[in-house]
Amino acid sequence: MNKINRLVFGGVIGLMAGISFHLTVLPFVAESILPDVLSNVYASMNPATFWLAAIWMIGGAAAAWVGGARRGGLIFGLGGLVAGALFGLSMALASQAWAALLVAAVAGWFYGWGAGLLVGGGFGPAVEG
Repeated sequence: MNKINRLVFGGVIGLMAGISFHLTVLPFVAESILPDVLSNVYASMNPATFWLAAIWMIGGAAAAWVGGARRGGLIFGLGGLVAGALFGLSMALASQAWAALLVAAVAGWFYGWGAGLLVGGGFGPAVEG
């Protein structure tokens, strides 16, 4: 498959994963584990969603570029970890609930890892030729 197709598809999947993570998954996880910081989740979401979705988009494109389920999961998971940690840091600074940093980072890692398994595994390993 053409490398440009990999980048575009992976980037679009990453963008959708980032938006869904920040608008649905993270609020659900935060409400389940740390119900006291839910208002800070929504307050931190407004200025950060676009930029953090861009991090997810880069992670998705990189996972598709490299290909392979194991490597895709690792790359996309790291992108999710970075995006989740940055979002969790903004929540923690606003609410002084430092557990929010850990919850957001771990949730981002697992969500990205699962998405990377699908994206990387769907493309298979990248081969030159």
